Amino acid sequence: MDTQRLAGIAILILIFIMGCSGNLGNLKTQSEGDSKVTQQELIDNWSDYHIRYRAFAIVFDPKNDDRRILLGDKKGWWWRTIKDQESWTEFVKENTTSQGDISPIGADFSMTGVREIWGPDSQLYGFIITQRMDTVNTRLVDENTLRLSYSRPSVAGP
Repeated sequence: MDTQRLAGIAILILIFIMGCSGNLGNLKTQSEGDSKVTQQELIDNWSDYHIRYRAFAIVFDPKNDDRRILLGDKKGWWWRTIKDQESWTEFVKENTTSQGDISPIGADFSMTGVREIWGPDSQLYGFIITQRMDTVNTRLVDENTLRLSYSRPSVAGP
């Protein structure tokens, strides 16, 4: 294959990759110290967020912005919502360590951390607390909405 043809193919591949990645969000894992600070802020300011959870994951979507986080499939099955102070107090009581770390139901406290959910437009959409090995992907639905998909790594049997 001649050099011009190879260069042309490389440019087409690059354009294709850039076009496909333009609507993906980005997750930034916070350091352990930053994660502790953010967790305490989320606990203290819970009423400023739409809070949804399922086993191994908690999502905090700020109420006072024009951005939204959709969860999972179009119906959002498997996610529960914190709706009031009583539910939040009970959730925190059952899912917080003596060191003040909040952890999703069923998660190993030592393996959890806060990830920031950023849109492709470099805007912060919210936070998710998960185990660090869990897979979280985001995709832009429209200019103010991200869809978050979450999955746990499969464990191979004996």
